[in-house]
Amino acid sequence: MNGFLDKFNLSAQERRILVVVLTVVLLVINAIFVWPHYNDLALKRLQLDTSRNTLDKYRQEVARTPLYRSRLEALEKQGSAVLPAEQAIQLTRTVQNQALQSSVALTGTRLGTSSTTNQFFDEQNLTIELLANDQQLVDFLVALGKGDSMIRVRDLDLHPELPAQSQLRGKITVVASYQKKPK
Repeated sequence: MNGFLDKFNLSAQERRILVVVLTVVLLVINAIFVWPHYNDLALKRLQLDTSRNTLDKYRQEVARTPLYRSRLEALEKQGSAVLPAEQAIQLTRTVQNQALQSSVALTGTRLGTSSTTNQFFDEQNLTIELLANDQQLVDFLVALGKGDSMIRVRDLDLHPELPAQSQLRGKITVVASYQKKPK
């Protein structure tokens, strides 16, 4: 170092000051640019490991695609798809049978429109007018919702039957969802 500083004709005291100033400048540069990035390598390795684990999980799921397709086909074959022409008849028959079992008097039925809710199901509406006491009505509605019939009540309008008021007269709109036949 003496050979380099000799070119500047500096005294011993000036050389010491220059070395101290250069050391301080190098420490400040290290403090600003180098030390904050000491942990970057460890963080990047952790991010890389996390990304590799995620990629492995995705690859495993993609490898299971044939299994999922075979399960989907089995489930589609297992489903009870009802032809659209028979949906209204089946819904009416189911509601009437359940009304007989629950001792509910049906005073009228009116078939609603058929609609498509999504790519898997069709809906069929049926409006029924009935006369029953409260226990019979509850039994009827609970029985409609049981099982795999996919029948639910969309609209319910009840009022007491005059003059005795011991029975209920009402209008109920029930909706049945039918699985579309797979293509």
